Amino acid sequence: MKKIHCFMMFVSYLGFSQNDSISKSEYERVYIEVGVIKPLGKMVDKFETSPSVGFWYRTKIVREDYVDLGFNIFMPIKARDIDFKYRDSIVSYKSNHFGISAGTRFSKGISMSNQIKDFNLEWNSGIGFIFNFYEAPDELDFGENKSNHEILCSLYLSQGIKLNYKNIGLQCHYNFSPYNLFNEYVNEKYGSHSLLFGLVYRQ
Repeated sequence: MKKIHCFMMFVSYLGFSQNDSISKSEYERVYIEVGVIKPLGKMVDKFETSPSVGFWYRTKIVREDYVDLGFNIFMPIKARDIDFKYRDSIVSYKSNHFGISAGTRFSKGISMSNQIKDFNLEWNSGIGFIFNFYEAPDELDFGENKSNHEILCSLYLSQGIKLNYKNIGLQCHYNFSPYNLFNEYVNEKYGSHSLLFGLVYRQ
């Protein structure tokens, strides 16, 4: 009888240990982000602080290291016309008030307190592509098979932090996007620097 009792205790211990390991392995996979993009440097002349919405999906690498895949949509406020080269002329294109960035980022989780659970800091490093959309004036003749739209595209690098408590977080990211390196038709310095501030909901 004593052997049976010991066996039952051992099985129960294994069950609790397994449940505990499962709970520890669980992590938030979906990140929904809302905030604003604040341009810096020369980019201040191109648009004002503008709203941004993002969606990211997370996969664990090991322990507190993760990889996120996702995108951010932003709507430039009071976007200024941009000069593009058109044949032998310089033409001002109007913003479509729409942009998107898509890429991946590495996230490192750092526990902030042993007493308060679900309180942590994340260190994020990202890379991807960013696109701004512009439209040429109606009076220009592009022909039947040519588009009157211009996409201002750039590689971007980002570095930032998130401060999370349970399912809610605050974030700040610096973004570097050298537009002029990848767009030979832009006739001016567009700017390369911006900050992203916002709230994060994770599930």
